[in-house]
Amino acid sequence: MDRMFPTSMIRSCFEVFTGIGSGLQNRLYEHGIFDWQDLIHLPSETEKKLEELSFPSFRLLREEIPVLEENYKNKNYLFFAERLPDIELWRLWEEFPHIFCYLDIETTGISEDSVVTVASYFLDGGIHTFQRGKNLEFMLDEMVSQLILVSYNGKRFDVPFLEKEFRQKIPNIHLDLMNLLHSMGIKGGLKKSEILLGLERPESVQKIDGKMAPLLWQTYQEFDHKESLDLLVEYNREDTRNLEKILKEVVRRKREVFSSFQNSPGLWGNQ
Repeated sequence: MDRMFPTSMIRSCFEVFTGIGSGLQNRLYEHGIFDWQDLIHLPSETEKKLEELSFPSFRLLREEIPVLEENYKNKNYLFFAERLPDIELWRLWEEFPHIFCYLDIETTGISEDSVVTVASYFLDGGIHTFQRGKNLEFMLDEMVSQLILVSYNGKRFDVPFLEKEFRQKIPNIHLDLMNLLHSMGIKGGLKKSEILLGLERPESVQKIDGKMAPLLWQTYQEFDHKESLDLLVEYNREDTRNLEKILKEVVRRKREVFSSFQNSPGLWGNQ
């Protein structure tokens, strides 16, 4: 019998249970199990079959459900953010968009002595930009640890640069869109990923890339060329805002895949 796919992408995640990883989660999907409550009403023959596939005890899994339900009811997003693998943090976006902080920085290069020049974060519809020699030192003041950082290759680039700049650890949970997009088969850098996702940039910054950004800063520093700085800031802000657009499109595609299989779960294993 057909049934509606659960509204919440959090409730459709079983990796929040102890001992369940992506492989076992996919097994549940293949058997038409898409919501925590489905584990309570699991037919005995299905349960036996799944336990033969190295599943944890379903009795123990069911004991976790009241805790999950209570935290879901209380909108305790940090409880789930700490349990979810980083690559699954997208599941929180539809219900908690205000806790996603999109981050992007520009630097003088990629060498050991390179420094941050311009940085922005986009949070709850507002863009905040910081510039070296002006207000960069205040950047971390409002980036509270309860926020989920969203970047593209930020785990290897943006965050290490900022930690070196401010000489402190950034403790935030972090969703790196590069890793998430790669898991979906979308590769080739931020700009190419945007094109593959059907996203367009303003014409004024379409030709700027990571190699040109240090040159804009250098031109501004050497010749006090304000137009170069303005262009660098515009480019950085566009990078930052586009991270939200990418995440929205990722969530849309993920939900679309789930919806297409809600009444044909046996096909999930072919994806």
